[in-house]
Amino acid sequence: MKLPVVDPKQAGLFAEATRPLSVVLVRPPTLTAPRSLSYYGTVLPLGLAYVAAAARAAGHRVRVVDAPGLAPERRGRMSTPVGDLVVHGLDAAAIVDAVGEGADVIGIGHTFVHEWGLVRELVARLRAASPEAFIVAGGENASAYWARMLEQAPGLDACVRGEGELTTVALLDALGRGAPLRRVPGLALRIDGRPTTTAAAVRIDDVDALPRPAWDLLPVDVYLDRRWGAGVDRGRSMPVLTSRGCPYRCSFCSSPQMWTTRYRRRDPARVVDEIAGLVARYRIDNVDIADLTAMLTKRWIVELCDAITQRDLSVTMQLPSGTRSEAIDREAAERLVAAGCTNLCYAPESGSRATLKAIDKRVEPDRLLASLRGATAAGMKTHASLIIGFPHERRRDVLATAVFALRMAAAGLHGLSVLAFSPYPGSAEYDALAAEGRIADDDRDLYGSLLRSAAGRASWSPVLGPRTLQAVQLSVLAAFFATSWARRPWRAGQAAVAVVRRRQATVLDQFLATKASQIASSMRQRAGRWLRRGRGLVLRSG
Repeated sequence: MKLPVVDPKQAGLFAEATRPLSVVLVRPPTLTAPRSLSYYGTVLPLGLAYVAAAARAAGHRVRVVDAPGLAPERRGRMSTPVGDLVVHGLDAAAIVDAVGEGADVIGIGHTFVHEWGLVRELVARLRAASPEAFIVAGGENASAYWARMLEQAPGLDACVRGEGELTTVALLDALGRGAPLRRVPGLALRIDGRPTTTAAAVRIDDVDALPRPAWDLLPVDVYLDRRWGAGVDRGRSMPVLTSRGCPYRCSFCSSPQMWTTRYRRRDPARVVDEIAGLVARYRIDNVDIADLTAMLTKRWIVELCDAITQRDLSVTMQLPSGTRSEAIDREAAERLVAAGCTNLCYAPESGSRATLKAIDKRVEPDRLLASLRGATAAGMKTHASLIIGFPHERRRDVLATAVFALRMAAAGLHGLSVLAFSPYPGSAEYDALAAEGRIADDDRDLYGSLLRSAAGRASWSPVLGPRTLQAVQLSVLAAFFATSWARRPWRAGQAAVAVVRRRQATVLDQFLATKASQIASSMRQRAGRWLRRGRGLVLRSG
């Protein structure tokens, strides 16, 4: 059952709530692999803060329960079909207690597919504790995985698909008026007992018209005091969005399900106003640009840099999520550095032209190398991410990617991530594998998606088995750093000094600091277990 697309302005989505509701938004705990080669950090939930602000601006009473922020030191173990995983933050029972009684609507942010098992348990517990509440999930994974979620979680009433602010406000308005939810665009819900979508919501044209993220509803200082952020640790850091969406259709990415391919940029002056507000309110030292695809045009980059320089904000800026290279030449890089930009991540994904064509990644490798040389010469710390093991990739394509990694090392790239392909719900690659019957879509498959980049538990490659895939990952990384440090031997020393002094300048420094912390934590836990066993032996012998 499909309804026609509804214009949110015609649907009255900007109107004041007819009946204010009590809304509790929940950020679940994070789930990570204990021995992953990747860096996983706990960052402020920017999307949830935007939705909270929109619901509050519409007149509703809004609270946020942020599981990691409310229990920053709690890291428990979760047993799964692929081994124990680390759960960071409040557990499900504690979240239910924090939500309390009396909520009309409980919203859950759900971004990553590997956390669905946690969210599923949380929904069941919330439903048991709040049988009258309307429970809805939103976020990247909810936008793509809604059918399975509604099938597997009877307590879940709906999912918000795509951009969340206007759809959430429309949903709350309909619930307050008792109006049919099937008339609300951007939802997935059960109609006649079957998971069904309503009309597609229209994208927000003017992102600056939205209220700023409701950071006052979150324990921001918990993150800032612990220097948690998406980028390299350069002090107290907060995320800022300068654009929404991505105009490209990479086959491994679920972005089109969340944002379509419409790209919307913010006014640079408004971005700088927001940064200035964060400096004044939270005394931040650094901004992490949280865009999917940041700074697509040189003109916009120049306008942003000019606005930052004029305000003299004295903050650094990073692009940790990956960006395109087309707009960043030597001149643009120098403007960015002068405005405080310290770190830039490229996302070429592959060095094979055949693979780039197959995954619809519109990157020109030579153009990226030219951009990289300019950024490095301007003083930027650079990083790049590559993916190997695509289902259609041949050995020559993997070799081409390895060669490109060495070319980037020679061009001056500071650090590299080499990830193993994992199909993500909502992506074209996932749909193709599902159509072939190759995706089991069970808990082993979901949790295994978290481990593939580290443990080699599974491989989708037709030419590389799991162990070989992991060996290639490690070999490419080793060859990259060997080449980089042979050309620039002082960098190895800088990385060692960064670990000793606990100061970060590159993603490699960030990775090494994280691993050192994990090793120290593991040693403390083992020491604690030995002490407890020793005491037990003394007591028994006494």
